Amino acid sequence: MKKNITLATVTLVLTASVACAQDAVASAARPSPNKSAESERVVVTAGAIEHSETDTIEPVSVLNQEELKRDADATLGDTLRDQPGVAASGFTAGASRPVIRGLADNRVRVLNNGTEVFDVSNLSPDHAPSVSPLLSSSIEIVRGPATILYGSGAIGGVVNVNDNRIPVEMPPTPFSGELVGRFGSVDLERSGAISLQLAPVHHFVLHADFSIFRTDDRSIPGFALSDRIRDQLTPEQARGRSFGENPEGQVPNTYVRTKAFGFGASYVWDKGYVGVSFSDFLSIYGVPADPEATLAGEEQARVHLDVDKRQFNLRSSVVDPLSGIHNANFKLVYTDYEHQEIDGGEVGSTFQTSGVDTRLEVVHEPIGLLQGSIGGQLLQKDLSVLGDEAFLQPTQTLQLAAFLFEEAKLGPVRLQAGVRLEHDAVEIDSDDSPLTSLTSPEQKVRDFLPFSVAGGLVYEFAKDYTLAANLSFSQRAPTAEELFARGPHDATFQFIVGDAELMEETSRGVDVTLRKTAGVVTGSVSGFYNRFTDFIAFTPLAEFEDGLRVFAYTPKTAEFFGGEAQVQFHLLPLTIAGEAETTVAEDPKSVRSVITREAPEPQKNPNDLFLDFRADYVRAEDVDSGDPLPRITHSAT
Repeated sequence: MKKNITLATVTLVLTASVACAQDAVASAARPSPNKSAESERVVVTAGAIEHSETDTIEPVSVLNQEELKRDADATLGDTLRDQPGVAASGFTAGASRPVIRGLADNRVRVLNNGTEVFDVSNLSPDHAPSVSPLLSSSIEIVRGPATILYGSGAIGGVVNVNDNRIPVEMPPTPFSGELVGRFGSVDLERSGAISLQLAPVHHFVLHADFSIFRTDDRSIPGFALSDRIRDQLTPEQARGRSFGENPEGQVPNTYVRTKAFGFGASYVWDKGYVGVSFSDFLSIYGVPADPEATLAGEEQARVHLDVDKRQFNLRSSVVDPLSGIHNANFKLVYTDYEHQEIDGGEVGSTFQTSGVDTRLEVVHEPIGLLQGSIGGQLLQKDLSVLGDEAFLQPTQTLQLAAFLFEEAKLGPVRLQAGVRLEHDAVEIDSDDSPLTSLTSPEQKVRDFLPFSVAGGLVYEFAKDYTLAANLSFSQRAPTAEELFARGPHDATFQFIVGDAELMEETSRGVDVTLRKTAGVVTGSVSGFYNRFTDFIAFTPLAEFEDGLRVFAYTPKTAEFFGGEAQVQFHLLPLTIAGEAETTVAEDPKSVRSVITREAPEPQKNPNDLFLDFRADYVRAEDVDSGDPLPRITHSAT
């Protein structure tokens, strides 16, 4: 949910570029034979073929680098929270994850350059996504099911964070760099990032980057505890100033300390590239006190999380590798992640995960009216929670998938369809599981076959107007923690209980979007409806274990419906007249290899001034009881 306190922030952005701006603009205007289909796409996660935001059947938003310089925050959720249809989980300042149309965690897939992030931010609201928005070149948001290309974990949407650690083309100058700095008044934010790119010899490009983000405890007007809580405090508690009692003027233990750095290198030639990168993400952040424990008069120790994630990437794209293949894209990522939850100076639990995500996608040459891609994905993940407060024994997850995406253009109508078949195997990798005595041996290994299919169209029914519609059937396999968790999680004050008999979660949905792309008023309006069977809800029970409220993963039938709108009123002209030109260029990523322009084309006005209106609404109900689902409100955001 969005926070209901408005905080004024002073932001300073400094940008320095060693490269010649004039050369960079000229280079960007020319189609480059070195760019892969992956880098040419305006929206990577919305389809296998290059599309703009207005050509996709799904509602999509893209934040470019200039917008990120202004809006980037310490966490991914806070960076995206003002986008239509997107909110942020607000458990603590250092751990904010995107919530798309009321869905989050295991239903919203966070990707880095199109591959798995491999952290544990989906396990609990106090766990942060391990990506740095400050180092991002763009962030893409797909609202609604995106399971065809990115698996059952994307049943609610996708957030893809792109960076330039693996260069995909030769830069226009031998050396370039960028520096960004920010200051915030609410929590004394001090943050900055530097990115450098070097092309020492022909065909080779090197990259290095570093970012830092630091804040103190967040300042607020008044008390941290709500009026309801404060009215129930004893006089001694009300006068108290120790941690967890009655703080005024700030929220204790909401500081953030984050660092990230990375190195990359690529070999680039006229038909593609191959590159590698290494990155490290380090973060320490605090977790606020439990107000219910304050009411109970319990003494609370300060809890903070210490995060370390190391990642290795290999990526390549080749144009025309074989007859009938337009281009082939290969991605491999290996990640080693660990964080410790430190309670009063002692390690209460340690979360560890490591995994490999391998993906091959081949875009075929046009077959009649059809153009599209076929691909496969292999994902292997080990997860363990160690320590006295561990609620999950070591588990292994293996995912194998094949997918197909096709589209055809029939005059003003673009048809798109895709299908994905997936096999997920989830296994307890230990005989010491607390569920051993509660389940039969075969329930320690669960196999699932999620199947997803989607189809839709984009219809340009008038100049500058398009209508997009999408029907989807999507399935999601339960995760290890939903199946096998059982134990306390003190950082969130919960006792978590899984269900080893859960089945695939199934969604049937429809999505309709109206877009206007030019004129004084531009924008889009979307509406959606999704019905879930075997929806895995994280439900609070009227039970307590070890002094903690029990939360259980339980299947329900659920309905989600709502919509979002983003409308811009342009106070200055959106476009200005362009110069007449004729361009003939070879673009290996486009179905058309020759592009010819013989008339002046309007150019985007660099001095555009506009008013931006954004709104969204989501309602989610338990069909059987008619009650709202947990963590879903009746109100708009």
